[in-house]
Amino acid sequence: MSYKTSFGFASVAAIVIGLLVNHIANRPLEVPEIEEIYWGKGDRPLHEDKTVRKFVINVSDDVLADLQHRLERTRFPDNFHGVHFEYGFGLDYMKELVSYWRDGYNWKQQQALLNSFDHYKTTIDGLEIHFVHVKPRLKPGQKAKPILLAHGWPGSFFEFYKVIPFLTDPLKHNGTEDDIFEVIVPSIPGFGFSQPASKPGLEDSATAVLYLKLMERLGFDSYYVQGGDHGSVIVSVMAMLNPRVVRGIHLNLFTGNTETAFLTKLLVGSVFPSLVGLSTEDYNKVYPLWDRFLWILSETGYLHMQATRPHTIGHGLVDSPVGMAAHILEKYSTWTNPTFAHLPDGGLGKHFTKDELLTTVMIYWVSGTVVSSIRLYRETISARKFPIISAAHSIPIEVPSAVADFPHEMFHTPEPWCRDRLRNMLQYTTMPRGGHFAALEVPDLFAQDIRDFARKAETFHSKAKEQS
Repeated sequence: MSYKTSFGFASVAAIVIGLLVNHIANRPLEVPEIEEIYWGKGDRPLHEDKTVRKFVINVSDDVLADLQHRLERTRFPDNFHGVHFEYGFGLDYMKELVSYWRDGYNWKQQQALLNSFDHYKTTIDGLEIHFVHVKPRLKPGQKAKPILLAHGWPGSFFEFYKVIPFLTDPLKHNGTEDDIFEVIVPSIPGFGFSQPASKPGLEDSATAVLYLKLMERLGFDSYYVQGGDHGSVIVSVMAMLNPRVVRGIHLNLFTGNTETAFLTKLLVGSVFPSLVGLSTEDYNKVYPLWDRFLWILSETGYLHMQATRPHTIGHGLVDSPVGMAAHILEKYSTWTNPTFAHLPDGGLGKHFTKDELLTTVMIYWVSGTVVSSIRLYRETISARKFPIISAAHSIPIEVPSAVADFPHEMFHTPEPWCRDRLRNMLQYTTMPRGGHFAALEVPDLFAQDIRDFARKAETFHSKAKEQS
């Protein structure tokens, strides 16, 4: 069989298989009912405390002294000569970072920074949910647009600290009076200062239910949501479950509609890009598949461990601050730009300060939640057999939506593929720079894209109201 004949046969097979699988994958699905689960210890009480309580971060001196003791006795691994971050977190830069952590980093100052925004806790379904809530100063008659910002792993509420001023005080950050937001940033249960679940099964969709209840408790009946990483799935489920309250959804990571349909598009697009709506630019970002596969494989070793045996690696992470720092901060190198692995500091100094990096780690360390945070992968991946997770990746979202496509994000989803599920996508922005941690890396671009989208969404709602 000639090369041309083989290629032609493969092309036809790709189309036939693609159309068949796509037909099966895109059968209409109903929004599944969510089981009410009490995630606290024991059974659900007759009455749950629904108060919203002010919370102040205040880490004891004993915790800090113990950390100092561990840092002073760090045992470092060996390394190859001339190797930086190609094999993981670089030894030379880790020694530099630990030296600063031990002798220069000031947690009390960073704690004051964290407390510069108002923190609260409230109990929902047996769990104390922590959140930051920043209300802007408003003129008489002025209204702010509420927005919930959802983080993922290995992020936290701190990931949005640079963005919050852009949203709550736009006049000081190149915005207008119409760009003002009231910002709510919850911590995923088991992350930072949110209580971990006492029962198995709390994954992204369950977190979405908790966030919907949180916003209802705070008195919001119409608001925007934003998310990347796990946060992308969480806010997508929120929009799916209750589109009446989600006014608009903004994503900085979108992985397609269903896993099967996504693979179908990849298969067909490799032979006939135009059939799946790919431009030349999109094609070059998605293919060749083998290169993309190898890169993703090299970046997701952590995922397999966390999705299968999180408690095994957890013993090491919870006991060693340096081990935890390496596991978390390695992601801030290559997920910001894959070429940074060849730099002595992994490129970490290009976009983040040592204080920002260590404060990110400290939130996990002082709260003791690193194990419960990585357990989210086990819960979410194992839950894919349940209808809610399948629905989270397949049921169309009708509320106004936007996607910010950052050039160094791990996954690139072409605009036409996003529209397959986001039925009222008002904005798709190809960003000039930025990676996975865009809110921390390029807060100006991140915030401006949210502003631009919200203006379009408000116009969308105004027109819809006029036509009704």
